Amino acid sequence: MKLRPYFLLVLAFFAVSLTLVVRAVTSPASLSIENPTCELVSPGVYRLDYQASPGAGPVQVFASSHPDRIDSEKPLLTIQRTPAQVSVPERSGRIYFHLKPASGPTRVVSVRRLPLEGAKNFRDLGGYRAADGRYVRWGLVYRSNYLVDLTAKDFAYLNGLGIRLVCDVRSEGERARAPDHWVGTAPEFFSVPIGPNRDGTLTPEELKQRLASLNSESKNSTRGYDKLAIDFAPQFGDILRRLAAGDLPAVEHCSSGKDRTGIFSAILLTALGVPRDTVIQDYLLTARYLLAPDSIGKTTADLQKILGLSAPPDAATVQALMTTKPETLDATFDSLNKTYGSFDAYLQNALKISNSDLEALRSRLLEL
Repeated sequence: MKLRPYFLLVLAFFAVSLTLVVRAVTSPASLSIENPTCELVSPGVYRLDYQASPGAGPVQVFASSHPDRIDSEKPLLTIQRTPAQVSVPERSGRIYFHLKPASGPTRVVSVRRLPLEGAKNFRDLGGYRAADGRYVRWGLVYRSNYLVDLTAKDFAYLNGLGIRLVCDVRSEGERARAPDHWVGTAPEFFSVPIGPNRDGTLTPEELKQRLASLNSESKNSTRGYDKLAIDFAPQFGDILRRLAAGDLPAVEHCSSGKDRTGIFSAILLTALGVPRDTVIQDYLLTARYLLAPDSIGKTTADLQKILGLSAPPDAATVQALMTTKPETLDATFDSLNKTYGSFDAYLQNALKISNSDLEALRSRLLEL
């Protein structure tokens, strides 16, 4: 019996569809682990978690001092299911875990917040997944609060990271009151003042007004960082161009690592193609870390010094000043899109980031 052309076309369509399905199931992308996370649960003990495709198989875990290569032949353990704990008590300095599945690409993960005594909001911007499937490289760009209180132990840890550039976005007055310093091989300190040119201190009346403004925002609409993002766009562009030029690893910081550093980090991650929901989650980590039980005392003392207060602020004041809300970044990006038409237009027209700058930035900071 002769098949009509219509039925032949249908059969051909199903044959092609079946081939595509088989290729998708067996492709490297479908045999992988995604979105790995790492938390330090106690000295030398880490909690690893990730999502794995059905075909990924058992995952070997290697500990390395480097994010871009494995420096040991023997895995620490093989993970059959997550979450899993791994113990590396004999290792000092920063550890990157290379997760090697039976099938698919190896993923790298490390702790996001570095275990520093004098900077409780010093963290790595690596490990976030961009919309195109690539990941931000670990160990290349850090964000932090100020570096005034770093200890000898902190510097021993940091000097192992090879940091080449520190971008300080505080005003001249803030830097004069609390200048950055470094013990060991010092990086280049790049001053990029963002915000009003004052020393950061607040009178009791000014603090009262700020708290009233924050409380008003929580009851009505939330203000974004669009004024900072627009008025100081050239400074943000200067930092991005330094990163695109390869001045890495780099640290960007302000005083508490919340507002100016928050918007810089959001701009950078968005330029790399990281989805807004992920960018917001990174922003929210500041409150999680600085208001955590192991940090709240240091946060309170830092705020007293930063604001020039005669006494430590009370718990309610610390909570109000350090709280981060998703609506803040949403309002910021919505305003930038309204002003410039799109975030890409903001990069191009306000920050003066060229297509070649953007391509260099993504090439340096993203990996498959």
